Amino acid sequence: MRFRLTLTTLVCATGMLAGTVGCTGKVEPAPATVTPPGTSSPPIVTPPARPQPPADAGTGVDGGVATEDGGTPTDPWTDPPTDPPTDPADPPPTEPQEPEPPPPAESQYTRVLWVSPSGNDSAAGTESLPLRTVARALSLVKPGEAVFLLSGTWREHVQLTDRQGTAAKPLTLRAAPGATAILKGGSIGETALVDVSGAYWNLEGLTVDVGGERTFAVMWRGAGAHHGVLKDSILKNGKEGAGAYVTDKAHDVLIENNDISHFDQGEVDSHGVAVQTSAFNVVVRGNDIHHNSGDGVQCLGPEGGATNPGTPFDNLLVEDNRLHDNRENGADIKTCTHVTLRGNTIYNHRAVSTAAGEGILVHMSPSDVTLEDNVFYANARAIQIGGNREGAPPTRVILRRNLIHDGLGEADGEEGTGIRVDASVDVKVQHNTVWNLSGACLIFGAGSNGSSQGLDVRNNIFAGCGTAARAGPGRSGAVVDGNLYYRGGGAVAFNLEGATVGLADWRSKAGLDKRSQERAPAFVDTGADDYQLAAQSPAREAGLSLGLPFCGAAPDQGAFESGCP
Repeated sequence: MRFRLTLTTLVCATGMLAGTVGCTGKVEPAPATVTPPGTSSPPIVTPPARPQPPADAGTGVDGGVATEDGGTPTDPWTDPPTDPPTDPADPPPTEPQEPEPPPPAESQYTRVLWVSPSGNDSAAGTESLPLRTVARALSLVKPGEAVFLLSGTWREHVQLTDRQGTAAKPLTLRAAPGATAILKGGSIGETALVDVSGAYWNLEGLTVDVGGERTFAVMWRGAGAHHGVLKDSILKNGKEGAGAYVTDKAHDVLIENNDISHFDQGEVDSHGVAVQTSAFNVVVRGNDIHHNSGDGVQCLGPEGGATNPGTPFDNLLVEDNRLHDNRENGADIKTCTHVTLRGNTIYNHRAVSTAAGEGILVHMSPSDVTLEDNVFYANARAIQIGGNREGAPPTRVILRRNLIHDGLGEADGEEGTGIRVDASVDVKVQHNTVWNLSGACLIFGAGSNGSSQGLDVRNNIFAGCGTAARAGPGRSGAVVDGNLYYRGGGAVAFNLEGATVGLADWRSKAGLDKRSQERAPAFVDTGADDYQLAAQSPAREAGLSLGLPFCGAAPDQGAFESGCP
């Protein structure tokens, strides 16, 4: 993805929020929709497993840590809920028990204010005597209470200001149980249809239809906008820089289980979710983000006037989402810090004039970025590290246990690349599986604006690609070893500074892959998208100890660890 104009530029062009909101924007072709090979709907792929080390598991320290997960306390904005343990001391019932009827939905709230398009703002706000406008209900709601919207459509600018909500007593705006509540734009004339500047607001089960207006669907802005939740909702049909937007020191926002689509400015960026300068602590989890004219998720930094001046965005978790059919990238990480993209399924991204069709792009000047347990297919290029740059290149980036397969390639008019690492510092590409690409499984050391410093590529499977790996002159100090390479119908081909070589010459001339092997990986069933290792696979227990947990005598090569309990 190339350098883009700011969300500020676009907003200020319409005279809205000048000086406080950033924007993005570029000129690009219309989006393309691609069906993955051999299927009419997304295949079901199990994300790579994360092995837990048994008591006697080997965890040699070789540039890594002894465990993958740090045992941090559970946080509702970063960790999924867990069920409490059962008490073994409780005796079983002596006779069948009648199930308790479920409590009414409103029982968790101290009071519920009901709103209906046929209500009256002078009414009591009960279910039988509802209010008519959302604004009237919001003027009355107190901490611990909820506003329930019955089925209908409201053309209102919804402002969620500070009303002293707390973690124990949040404020809630939601669709009533079984209702279809639509907040509709089209002529609101505001920066956001739902504008959140207060704390502890929960939005649930709503349809936010921007109606083609140049307006964000939901925006959190300002230091007072924190601990907000948007869940189980539909956001669609906008023409501003993003659908859901977190900016200007807003923090601790959870965006979960939503459908976010059709934010479309034609050849100009409009992202599904955008977070940017001086904001922090955002979780984007379990969403379906698709058919937007920019990226599924965009993390902006302060470079080149791209956003308001200030600290880079810090601490973004993007996990368990479907990111697909966006005109540019599934996710674009610019100058942001502490970013994790985990467990996402990312597909159907084609090259356009300003992007190479990357599933995930990490460029400009980000640091401390982890890409793990993601599944990529039907992308022109699955993962790109480096590229456009201002300041330091991407630094401390980890790619592990990602599965990349069946990319868009020559037959689709695309390059079909798996992983490309350009100008960067301290990038680890470990335990990934790349399969069936017409281009290169791996490209490194070929960046036009710097070398790949401190690159570590070990314990991967690179198989079924036109070129196993391509190395440019900017690869000094690269560690590439312990990998498995395979090419059906012939010997594996490498590209060393423009010359095609086999594995033997690759080893002798480049000094790489001394302990790697060239053998068929023996996946369980590629036709069923099962890329775990069969019992006879030569990749089992063939990896090098990297300080990560494994099961058995040695780590497996590739994204899936075998033999774990």
